[in-house]
Amino acid sequence: MDFYQSISKYYQYIFPLNKVQIDFILSAKEDTKQLRILDIGCAIGDLSMDLANHFNEVVGIDLDEGMIDKAIEKSKEKTNLHFHLEDMLQIDQSYGENHFDLVVCFGNTLVHLESEELVSDFFSKAHICLAKGGKLLFQIINYDRIIDQKINFLPTIENDTIRFKRDYTLHSNNKVVDFKTTLTIKETGESISNSIPLLAIRKANIEKLLKEAGFSNVKFYGNFKKDPFADGSIPLVVEARKA
Repeated sequence: MDFYQSISKYYQYIFPLNKVQIDFILSAKEDTKQLRILDIGCAIGDLSMDLANHFNEVVGIDLDEGMIDKAIEKSKEKTNLHFHLEDMLQIDQSYGENHFDLVVCFGNTLVHLESEELVSDFFSKAHICLAKGGKLLFQIINYDRIIDQKINFLPTIENDTIRFKRDYTLHSNNKVVDFKTTLTIKETGESISNSIPLLAIRKANIEKLLKEAGFSNVKFYGNFKKDPFADGSIPLVVEARKA
């Protein structure tokens, strides 16, 4: 996970806590004080920490040890919050059946899985871990837009501290993109460049795999405000229910 190790020091400036994400999560369930939630790809733990103010139990997992260490250090006073260095494909073994009321996977984390077969495997494991009526909430980039409109970049993230340039190069098979980033630290002028392959999975395939895993009432949104999904939507936000 060299990509994330290299940007972990500046992660909070690139992807600051988004209150709209929290509102989206809270809208999925009533009376969250009694509920348990799993945050997959939790990074430095900012989202999980805020969720701990609303849920009975919050577990955050990530594959980057440096980020998990930062999350643990910041969360020592929260007894209902736990962070683990853990693979998203092992959650059924770690937590068993019916453990969580919500499973959340934001930040384009899902497409780090290398194939649709692995995505299907994850959906099945999330279904196992969810209690009846529980929901899987996740967000990726809208790869239909990337493929069909031949989009080769995402909007640059810029503030007083950093500039984060993001480019896409689509493979000829239309199934993988190379995600190329350049992070510039404004105070020092330091520049950090990376490239990582991501799975370019289409919306229709996501819906098919979710239903095969046993999810129902699958909803797609164009953002965390629950605006309708459209061809031009940059993110793809998904809510799926375990019957």
